[in-house]
Amino acid sequence: MAIGGVIMVISSVIVSTHNGHFDGALDVHFGAKTNLLQAICEPLISWSALVLALYVFGRLVSESSIRFIDIAGTIALARWPMLPISLLGLIPEPTMPDPNKATLQDMMKIATSPDVIISALLALPLLVWLIALHYNAYSVSTNLKGSKAVWSFIGGLVVAEIVSKLVLYLAF
Repeated sequence: MAIGGVIMVISSVIVSTHNGHFDGALDVHFGAKTNLLQAICEPLISWSALVLALYVFGRLVSESSIRFIDIAGTIALARWPMLPISLLGLIPEPTMPDPNKATLQDMMKIATSPDVIISALLALPLLVWLIALHYNAYSVSTNLKGSKAVWSFIGGLVVAEIVSKLVLYLAF
């Protein structure tokens, strides 16, 4: 669990130096200035929401004995793709027009700019890998397989995303 926590903190520091932040169980956004405390707290809050949600769903569905520390540790370690994701902030951001004066054409230019496309193409496989690692950590920690594992994982992920967004909105 300590290694996963260190990776989350290092990723948070890197992403905050590029005006980014991890503001949800699976989210990273660039272009928003955050302070270092907020950048470090966001992934820890999101990780906590994910661990709690998966623990509850695992307890409800699994017939095996489940240890909280197993879920917390494996989910923390599974978050290591956040490190390369945080480096995506090195790709230059397109110049953003004033939102009050932006036209649809302005927004389409940004959405189709090479920098945005490259970032998306690099981020998508990392996000898929992050979800796959989370799922594997969950299924091993809860001794679940098949549809029970898939559906309870999806439920836990959705709940964690909603809870983390609400907590982060209220906290910051």
